[in-house]
Amino acid sequence: MGLLQRFGVTPRPSTPQDGASVAVDFSRTGRSPVGWSSDLSRILALPRRDLATSYAAADLEALESQLRAPPGPCSCAPRPCPSRLRRIQALALLEASRVGGLLGPIGTGHGKELTTFLMPMVMPSCRVACLFIPASLLPQFNAEWDYYGAHWRLPNLAGGRWFWPGRPVLHVITYNKLSSQEATNLLERIRPDLVILNEAHNLKDPKASRTGRFLRYFEKRPETRLVALSGTFASKSIKDYAHLSRLALREGSPLPLAHHVVEEWGTALDPGKVVAPPGALERLCEPGEHVREGFGRRRNDTRGVVATEESALDKPLVIRPRHLGPVPAEVLAFIELAHAGERPDGEQFQEQLQAMACARQLSAGFFHRWRYPRGEPPELVEKWFARRKAWNKEVWEELKGKRREHLDSPGLLTKAAIRAHLSPPYEGDKPVWEAETWRDWAEIHDEVQPEPEAVWVSDFLIQDAAEWARSRVGIVWVEFPELGERIARAAGVPYYGGGLAASEAILMESGRRSIVASIKAHATGKNLQQFSRNLVVTPPSDGALWEQLLARTHRPGQRAACVEVEVCLHTEDYAAAFVTARERALFIQQTDGQSQKLLSSTHDEPPIPEERKGTQASLDLRAVGRASKGMPAQQWSAGAPKDSPAAC
Repeated sequence: MGLLQRFGVTPRPSTPQDGASVAVDFSRTGRSPVGWSSDLSRILALPRRDLATSYAAADLEALESQLRAPPGPCSCAPRPCPSRLRRIQALALLEASRVGGLLGPIGTGHGKELTTFLMPMVMPSCRVACLFIPASLLPQFNAEWDYYGAHWRLPNLAGGRWFWPGRPVLHVITYNKLSSQEATNLLERIRPDLVILNEAHNLKDPKASRTGRFLRYFEKRPETRLVALSGTFASKSIKDYAHLSRLALREGSPLPLAHHVVEEWGTALDPGKVVAPPGALERLCEPGEHVREGFGRRRNDTRGVVATEESALDKPLVIRPRHLGPVPAEVLAFIELAHAGERPDGEQFQEQLQAMACARQLSAGFFHRWRYPRGEPPELVEKWFARRKAWNKEVWEELKGKRREHLDSPGLLTKAAIRAHLSPPYEGDKPVWEAETWRDWAEIHDEVQPEPEAVWVSDFLIQDAAEWARSRVGIVWVEFPELGERIARAAGVPYYGGGLAASEAILMESGRRSIVASIKAHATGKNLQQFSRNLVVTPPSDGALWEQLLARTHRPGQRAACVEVEVCLHTEDYAAAFVTARERALFIQQTDGQSQKLLSSTHDEPPIPEERKGTQASLDLRAVGRASKGMPAQQWSAGAPKDSPAAC
């Protein structure tokens, strides 16, 4: 029985399971088969190599000798001294120096951090390098730099205490800083000849300001080398990283270079309800091979690509549902109302996404709304929202075009619009923008000052999560700050949300008490293997995010016999999110060749009590939704009861 069946959820039948190919009647999909293209011809002609045999043991030894620092005192204890490179680290460094760039789909726990530190030291003729990392990893970076620096020759750190003549200079920049208004020409000011991306999926959206600035620099200076590393490059589509592959490997990219060809390939490779026939992409496959697997194998056999396949931790990962008992009837009624287009306080939604977001909030026992502490009249509020919507739409349309320095973010466009309407006219050197809606919006934007407010309708989820946190030691993962704070107060444990202080503090936890953590702030990059139990209160639908979240505790250094994860699937919205995450994880596993934790987890099923026999049948999502409406959870979802002993 598959994991989803044990959870009481049946995957959509059109989705291949466990890597198996599923027959689809493509004549009824309305999609054309993928056609032949010059990009496909180029990719088929690329030389292929077996990475495992490309470098001899002597090459790895020579690399270590070149990079190893002279013996000296260190303060590594109680951690082991990092005196040897892992094989995947050495291969990534050797391949990047040989090719002049790297696409590194390297899974979590395989040592990407040290690889990024050493990359400027092996890249030929590197003088200035930029390393981009998530802001939440900055405290960990500072600690790891000293840890590795005691044993390896690292580049000069820009702004650091020491300077070694002849070594490259490394600038460390957070992706958040790249998004800020003052960073519109940041890369042009630094002029790196090597850019290194750790967690490169942070630049997957070409429409984002940060990605636009990154792409603009490479357009101006195409000679710049790129090393892109990520545990999961594509969460939903190969479009997530085709541009990164092009910049890192140029004509040697195993992905199409032309945007329209990337779009076409995505119709056959990306997850979705309507999938195009593979057509010419079958040329990538061996007999009987799924087109995604053929694509992934070809990609990983390409020069300049270094990928991992196995998990970094050979210990069991157990995922099971958390049985909450009956969901309050008023919560279920409000969720149905939200899906019908209305918020519990009577506000009508304008978009389906608003309804879906509200339903997820209600599944946690609350919903968001605006409050007006200054008492603005309804007609003024309505006019304010209408003009704000028109202004935001014009800004959005402007950003869809070719972005320029000082005009590549909403904040910078606002400043440009202000300059355009100054009296006397602006005469400086920065650009102006004649926005049509600016005068109307400027006239009213200070007249209304709404504040977000969380309205609670039930604390059922808070009490259950708090009981979990009090009865064992582990991490409670939440999407919403309001929910995290309330669970933490009820359980008497700390909550770690966003911000530098929280990122520093969570790394200091010993693992002797439970904590509540923000998924957005801490599910990526953190080393939290001092914990082995997890409760995911608000399950995300992103398979890549699940891989990152699970790897916080299921990673090297974990001392427990296994890692346990309980998931709250008490509403149809949360169950559907979990199904979608599994579908996207399958896409990642097939196209990356990297085993996904969400798919490879095990499930220890306890004996079924006599009174519960006959209730373990697999259910579709509609049945999950019906069953959750007031029915005790143990009657509709199989797995270990919440009070059962640990499975491992």
